[in-house]
Amino acid sequence: MQTLSFYPYRRLRGFSLPELLVVLVIIGILVLIALLNTIIFTVVTTVGKVGLGLALAVFLNRKLHLRNYLRGISFFPAIISTVAVGIVFTAILHPYGLLNQFFRALGLDFMAKNWLTDTKLALLSVCGVEIWKWSGFNMVIILAGLQAVPPEYQEAATIDGANAWQRFWRVTFPLILPAFNNAFVNSLIGGLKVFDIIVATTNGGPGVTTQVMNTMIYRSFSFNMQGEANAGYVLLAVIVALFAVSSYSIIRKREVDL
Repeated sequence: MQTLSFYPYRRLRGFSLPELLVVLVIIGILVLIALLNTIIFTVVTTVGKVGLGLALAVFLNRKLHLRNYLRGISFFPAIISTVAVGIVFTAILHPYGLLNQFFRALGLDFMAKNWLTDTKLALLSVCGVEIWKWSGFNMVIILAGLQAVPPEYQEAATIDGANAWQRFWRVTFPLILPAFNNAFVNSLIGGLKVFDIIVATTNGGPGVTTQVMNTMIYRSFSFNMQGEANAGYVLLAVIVALFAVSSYSIIRKREVDL
């Protein structure tokens, strides 16, 4: 029966104490990098997905001639395979891909970047792909909340002299907090558990620039480092539970009943 530990004992028997410390320090640094990348990815994508989803929901809740078609177009990326999205955006964000060709055609050569291979841009570029894919999903959740708000509340606020921003922030938003909370927590958990879009676009590279917790765990399992992989899973589970429960509880306190 194999014993799971942080690092397989048979791989450490040939190390001296200084060498063992170096190995443990390197492993710790890689874990910290993956954890930091995961947090950055989660914060950026959660703000982007929920913020853009809220903006789309408010805009498409109006009486527009083509609003049903626009809603469908906005939601469509959510039903596309993540691997397919990754392959398409890998081509689009290639140094000679569609995006850079578009910038060059407009004479904006300085905007052409190595989106997925530049260590300063790679993680943010993948964040952009994730936001594009899931904003429409959050739009549907928040739109359902908006449509459940009785119009009488808006009418009463208008009679009291509230402007559009005051009506939304002080009347509508508190009433859609349950839907907003749902979208926020789903986005938060999805960001912390990210794996497929990273593998489909950068595979954790360049170097460890886009390495996140799940890709680190996957590589640990691939190299039969069972202890490190299991420790990573436990750490990720604790982080997901901590962030999800705390954020849900904080937003839940501000919810009001219709």
